[in-house]
Amino acid sequence: MGQEIKGIFRWRLLVIWIAVVVFFIGFMSQLKADVENAEGKGDGWVQTNGPYGGEILAIHEAPEGVLLAGTSGGGIFRSTDRGDTWAPVNTGLRFEPGEGLSIRAFAHNGELIYAGATNALYASTNGGDTWYQVPIFGKGFVSVSDIMFIGARVYVGTLNKGVWYSDDGGESWQPVIVTIGDRMYTASVNGWVLYSDDGDSWRPVPPNNRLGAMLIRELSSIGTTLVAGTENTVFRQRTNEDVLTAINDDSVEQQINAFAAMDNLLFAAGYMGEEGSGLFRSDDEGDSWTNIATDEMTYTVKAMAVYGTTLYAGTPGDGVFRSDDKGDSWTAVNDGLTHREVSTLLAVDENTVFAGTSGGGVFRTIDGGNSWIEINTGITNATISELEVVGDRLYTNVGGKIVYTVDGGESWQPVKIPSKSIRYGFPTLSVSDGELYTCAVRYAPREQGEEIAGIFTVDAENNTLVELIVDKNLDLIECMEVVGTTFYIGTLHDGVIRWESGSDPSPTNLGLEEHHYIWGLSGNGESVCAATGNDEIYRFRDGQWEPIHSADMTNSGMSDLRWIGSTLYATFWNGGVFRSVNGGDSWTSINDGLDEASAASIGIDGTELYIGTFTGVFRWISAKERWEPVGSLPHQILSLAVLDGFLYAGTAYNGVFKIRIEK
Repeated sequence: MGQEIKGIFRWRLLVIWIAVVVFFIGFMSQLKADVENAEGKGDGWVQTNGPYGGEILAIHEAPEGVLLAGTSGGGIFRSTDRGDTWAPVNTGLRFEPGEGLSIRAFAHNGELIYAGATNALYASTNGGDTWYQVPIFGKGFVSVSDIMFIGARVYVGTLNKGVWYSDDGGESWQPVIVTIGDRMYTASVNGWVLYSDDGDSWRPVPPNNRLGAMLIRELSSIGTTLVAGTENTVFRQRTNEDVLTAINDDSVEQQINAFAAMDNLLFAAGYMGEEGSGLFRSDDEGDSWTNIATDEMTYTVKAMAVYGTTLYAGTPGDGVFRSDDKGDSWTAVNDGLTHREVSTLLAVDENTVFAGTSGGGVFRTIDGGNSWIEINTGITNATISELEVVGDRLYTNVGGKIVYTVDGGESWQPVKIPSKSIRYGFPTLSVSDGELYTCAVRYAPREQGEEIAGIFTVDAENNTLVELIVDKNLDLIECMEVVGTTFYIGTLHDGVIRWESGSDPSPTNLGLEEHHYIWGLSGNGESVCAATGNDEIYRFRDGQWEPIHSADMTNSGMSDLRWIGSTLYATFWNGGVFRSVNGGDSWTSINDGLDEASAASIGIDGTELYIGTFTGVFRWISAKERWEPVGSLPHQILSLAVLDGFLYAGTAYNGVFKIRIEK
C-alpha cells in the first residue's frame, strides 16, 4: 500500500512538473510575442535591416547633441552619435492606419521638445523617449507646419488654423490674430476660422472661402520679430504687437518655401509677385526684397540653414549651395551628395551640416559641404514601390540607386553605376528570362547639357549596370515591361514606346499619348496591356490599342495590372481586385475575404497569388475562391515578392517586411 501511495505521489509530482514546464514555455512564448508585437514584428512579419533612407522633412539638434529626424509617414528617428546610427522614437505618437505619420518641424526650449505632425502637436521632456499630444486646438483637426521659440514664448504655425502661441510651457494657448487690410482673422478652439471688422464681433469664415492667411507654411524670427509665410502673404509681428500684419498689399502674391535669418537680414525662398521665383534677401524686416539667387539654382530653394556668417541653401534638384558673403555669391557644394532633392538643412557648427532629402534619407558634411556621406543606418523610412527577384537576389530601387540583398534583408548592397560623375535616377525595374532591366535617367553635369534617358541591364556577376540603349526620346519614364527581347516603356506624356533589342536601332512610339500618362504595363507574349492615369486599361493587338476596362472600374483608383499566364488581374485603391480570363473582354470582381476594398499591389510565386492593401497582405485560395490574410501587417503595401520561402512586402514609409510562408 505504501509503495502504491509513493507511486501515485511520484506520478502527481511528474504531472505537476510537466504542467509547470508547459506553463513556462507558454509564458515565454507569449512574452516573446508581446515583445515582437511591441516592436511591430508580431504575427510572423519581421522588418528587414534596410534598405535605409526615406523622405526627411525636418532635422533638429535637441539638448545634449541629440539629433531628431522627422520623416514622411515614418514618424521620428533619433541619433545620439552625430548621425552614424538612428533608431525610431515613436512611443506616444498617433499613426494613421495605412498612412503613417509625417513630422514636419521641431523646436526645443531646455528639456521641452516639440514635434509638429500632420495630425497634432506633440511634446517630449525626456529626449524623445516618449511623446504626448499637446491639446491646444480643441476638437478640430490640425496640421502643424512649423514651430518657433522667441525667448520663452513658443509659436506654432498650422496649415489650417493660423498661428498659436504659449507663454507658460504649453499649459495654455492663444490664437494669434491676423490682419489683412481692415479685416481681422483668427482661429477658435472649436476648429472654426473667424473674421471680424472691428475685433469685437467674430463670425465664421464661409466654408467655401479658402483663406490663405490661415495656411502657414514657414515661421522665422529676426531678433524678437516674428515672421510668417503663407500661401499668398508674408506677415510680421514686431515686439509688443498683438497681431500678425500682412507686409504686402492685396495685389502682391508671396508664396514662401523657406525662411532664414542672419543678424538683421531676413532670407526668403519662394515666389515674390512681379519678382517671380527665387531666393530673396531683406534688410528691413521684409518691407523690400532683393533677389540673390544664382543662375545655377534652376530649382527654387526649398530649405536654408545659417551658422555664423555662412548661409546654406538646398534645392529639390540642384543640391546644396553655400554663401560666405550673405548671399552675394554662391558655390555649389555637392560632392558625395548622391541624392540632390534636398528638403531640409541643419548647420550645427562652422563645418558640420546635415541635409535631409526627399527619398535619399540623410547626408552629412564635416567640411562645410565640400564632401558629403550618406548616414542612414537605422532609418527604415524608405518607400518601396518595386521588389524584383533574380536568382538568389532581391532587388529594389530606393534613394536614387538600385540595391539588392542575398541574406534575407540583413544587408543591402548597391548596384554600381557606370560613372561616378553622372547621377542616375531609376524610376522602374523589370525582369524577363532571369535578367533585371531598368529604365534610367542620366542627370548629366550642367556643362554637358540636357538629361538623357535609356535602358540598362544589371550584370549580376560584376554587379554593375550595362547600357543597352540611350535615346533622348525615352524621357519622363514611368514604367517598363520586358517580354522576351521586346521592351515596352510607359511615359508621362508620350504614351507607350517599344524597342526591339538587337534589331531595332531606335524606339518606336505605339501611341496612347492622348490618354494622360502610362503608369502600368503588363504583357504575356500574346498582347501587352497599358494602365493610364484616368483608370483606363488598353490592350495592344494587331497594331492598335483598344479599351478593355469595364464600367465597374471607373473612378476606382487603379493601382496595379498584371498578367499571370492567360489571366489578367487589376487592382484598385477603392475597388479591390478584378480578374479577366479572356484577355480583358470581361471582368469579375474577386473581393471575398478582404477586410476592405483597397488593393495596391500584386505578387506572384508560381501559381500563388498575393495582393497588398492599405493594411495588410492576402493570399488567394483558389479552392475557396476567396482571400485569406497573411499574418497582420498594418502598413500600406506597395510591392510583393517571394524568395527562398519568404514573402517580402515593400511598404509606404516603412521599408521592407518579410514572413515565412507555407506551401
